[in-house]
Amino acid sequence: MTSKSRDAISPFELTDFRLLWLGQSLLLWAMQFWLVAIAWLVLQQTGSGIAIGTVLMSAAIPRALFMLVGGALGDRFPPQRLAAGSAIVNTLIVAIVALALSADALQLIHLIVGAALFGLADAFLYPALLSILPRLVEPKLLGQANAFLQGGEQITNIVGPATAGFAIHAFGLASAFQFDAFLFAIGSFCIWWLRPDRVTVTKLASPGGSSLASAIGEALRYVWNRAAIRVCLLMVAMLNFATMGPAIVGLAKLVELRLGGDAATYGYLQAAYGLGALVSAIAACRSRSIANPIPLFVGLAWGLGVGMIALGFTWHGWVAGSLLAAMGLGGGFVTVIGVTWMQQQTPPEMQGRMMSLLLFAVVALDPFSQAISGLLMEINLVLLFVAAGLVMILTGAIVYFSSAVREPIEYK
Repeated sequence: MTSKSRDAISPFELTDFRLLWLGQSLLLWAMQFWLVAIAWLVLQQTGSGIAIGTVLMSAAIPRALFMLVGGALGDRFPPQRLAAGSAIVNTLIVAIVALALSADALQLIHLIVGAALFGLADAFLYPALLSILPRLVEPKLLGQANAFLQGGEQITNIVGPATAGFAIHAFGLASAFQFDAFLFAIGSFCIWWLRPDRVTVTKLASPGGSSLASAIGEALRYVWNRAAIRVCLLMVAMLNFATMGPAIVGLAKLVELRLGGDAATYGYLQAAYGLGALVSAIAACRSRSIANPIPLFVGLAWGLGVGMIALGFTWHGWVAGSLLAAMGLGGGFVTVIGVTWMQQQTPPEMQGRMMSLLLFAVVALDPFSQAISGLLMEINLVLLFVAAGLVMILTGAIVYFSSAVREPIEYK
């Protein structure tokens, strides 16, 4: 680590942090754009919630299966190179979809295969991105740096869906996917440009040393022996299970059936959550470190649960947008605090694997969430949102009455 990084009072004084912030923000913008565009494309081609769930599930399964492998590789090789290479693969996939749309040669099976490859690349991209930061800045700047990165992410949660909806509405799906490929390409370049000698990498083993399976097992044992980390990861998994399907599949159907909107409306509603999360990420930048984030996760579970149930009975776009923005306020704050706490609890040589475990908790249940959401939506749209809300409220209640919620945790 350079002397400049030790003397910096703000992460943005560091050239490499600025590159990381810009590259990650562009890649996450492209990801949000992709989610809206692919969901709307499948809906327009098939009109089926099950078809949307199938395409999203085809991306979620390889993403979940290979996430831990991606994290282990991120601890062995320069994470910026791994992240940039994965993002280039996603660039090519989105560009191929755009070309196929322009040639009117795109079928559902092509989208399923493309989504599967996209999810596989994500399994290596996300852990590598998250493991760069603790190697790039001093521990005293970690909370502030995370808040800046989360702020950038929440900006993309606003801009990504909104620009996707606008681009689809104004220029058509083919042009929208072309623009998305451009975003991926520029973001990949920014991450690739990070200097390897300024991003420290811990060599965990020589070629004849421990295997990837052993490295993953070491990280799993580390988590299992720390109750607070274990409970946080379980809560993240359950909250994403209850949120992901309804937020992607259910919201698209809500717009089509009740709100009288199109792709632009769908994108703007997705952006409302990002707006709330951006405000709370800025607030989290000024918050003090906490010893135990579990009470925050419990409060978030209850708040998101109530908001999700309310969405099921919403008939007006401004009400849906307000609910999503309020849910984003809680989600953004807890994300910044939780990720920073997790990084501070993790040894430097295990950052990639720990971040992959966190991301695994985020995506592991996505296939089930999307498949179940598609099925419930075909039965009754209100049932989908109410069931999701009750799962979150129940998860929060179970954890609230456990001993983990009251345990003080010392920072490493």
